[in-house]
Amino acid sequence: MRGDDVKIMQGALKRKLYYYGEVDGVWGVESSQAAYRAKYWLGYPKPDKAAGDLLLAYLQDRKKPGKVMQFYAARRRRLKAKQPVPLRVRALKDAISRIGETENPPNSNRSPASLWYGLIGAWCAMSVAKSYVTAGSKAWIRGRYYAYCPYIYFDAMAGRNKLTITTKPQPGDIVLYDWGTSDRVAKHVGLFEGWLQGSQDRFTAIECNTSDGNNSNGGRQMRRGEGHDVRNMSMVLAFVHVGG
Repeated sequence: MRGDDVKIMQGALKRKLYYYGEVDGVWGVESSQAAYRAKYWLGYPKPDKAAGDLLLAYLQDRKKPGKVMQFYAARRRRLKAKQPVPLRVRALKDAISRIGETENPPNSNRSPASLWYGLIGAWCAMSVAKSYVTAGSKAWIRGRYYAYCPYIYFDAMAGRNKLTITTKPQPGDIVLYDWGTSDRVAKHVGLFEGWLQGSQDRFTAIECNTSDGNNSNGGRQMRRGEGHDVRNMSMVLAFVHVGG
């Protein structure tokens, strides 16, 4: 489904913060998920992924939800308020807030993350540690866990210290890279942010000690994977979930 009517719906969903993709007039997976989110939070008793004139009227404030919808919407807001923000989401929020951190002086490995950790060295894992400690993780300990990417991988493979391998990463889970080599050694780490629109191969991640010219030792905290800056599954050794 595509056309001007789709653009109008996408625009209405985006203005209400249910849709995060492009207003391109193509009704795809993201648009369908946005329609479901809108119906859920508006209070539809049985939300689905379909979109039509009635939903558009609610989104454009031309029609107000009735008492039944108001009841469901209020109950869902109460349930959400009782649910804590997941650890991985808190860690990702911290990592995003530190985009732009660099080494001082350049090429010294003296970054806010390495100085915080207490070890002057390659600091991609130390920055991930800082984000998870800040988020409240007990598995990541300042000055102890983790300053070395392979240790993250080994413990996740063994299921130690609340680390586990996941094949379905969620925002804030850890992504370990081996850059497609055959040695299966973790050489770099970041936090998975999300799949690019329409892809289950390319994604964005928040990474540290990286740069456009040096993926694994570039001296800057950045978002990687946008535009021509590729991050895809061929580069990934494993995704890791932190359980606590």
